[in-house]
Amino acid sequence: MGCGAVGRPLGMAWPRAGHALGAVIARNSAAEAVRAMGGGAAGGRLEDADVVVFATPDGALAAAAAAHRLRAAQVALHVSGFHPSSILGVTGARTASLHPLRAFADAEASLAALPGTFFFVEGEAAEIAETLARDAGGVPVRLATSGKALYHAGAAVVSNYLVTLLAWGRALLARAGVRDEVALSALTRLADGALQNVSAVGIPRALTGPAARGDVEVVRAHVAALSGDERDLYLALLDATLPLAAAKGALPPGAERELRSLRGRGRGGAGGAPRA
Repeated sequence: MGCGAVGRPLGMAWPRAGHALGAVIARNSAAEAVRAMGGGAAGGRLEDADVVVFATPDGALAAAAAAHRLRAAQVALHVSGFHPSSILGVTGARTASLHPLRAFADAEASLAALPGTFFFVEGEAAEIAETLARDAGGVPVRLATSGKALYHAGAAVVSNYLVTLLAWGRALLARAGVRDEVALSALTRLADGALQNVSAVGIPRALTGPAARGDVEVVRAHVAALSGDERDLYLALLDATLPLAAAKGALPPGAERELRSLRGRGRGGAGGAPRA
């Protein structure tokens, strides 16, 4: 149920692992999704399936679950990273959640990227979700139901706010006179390098830059060049970065204290919200 950014590539992957698709239900695109996935039938009875996968948007999940009464022998699972599996309890089936930790966009590209993707699973039917994760080429990881909101927050910080940081960085470079397209290309390469460093040497060793070196004068110049909300955001990120810099062991004596003192001096500047 639901054939969007996540449901469609999963619906393409599972038949390749030997699973038979039954009913395919979507508000606008069921017939087209069936053609793309190469199996299933537009419409049909969810009650006939062994496993029912709810791949609706998060905001529609509760209503979709409430609209279907399933058998106790069935498994109902959803692919939301935020909601616990218990949201599907109203169906009467055994429940689980299966969340692939990946940003989904184009269906074919997402399908190709599934192998090696971590799938976080929880719920009373977690063993079924683990099997489906493996059959999609993924790596299943058990997650405590009570940790779902924190898990999703951690994923959002990295996936969503990385885009926000790139937009902010692009805006700063543009104000420095760099063309938008050049700025974005340069910054995505920079971000790629940072991610490669994290993969190669881990955190905190991958941390670089003036905060990691304890270069107070450079950081002070950054703070002076920014104003208002931009300055506050920069200083908040600095505060979050300093423990990593200290753990890396590269800070000169007294540098952490001097860098932390910049927060008090930096507040109160004029300016608006960060532009992106």
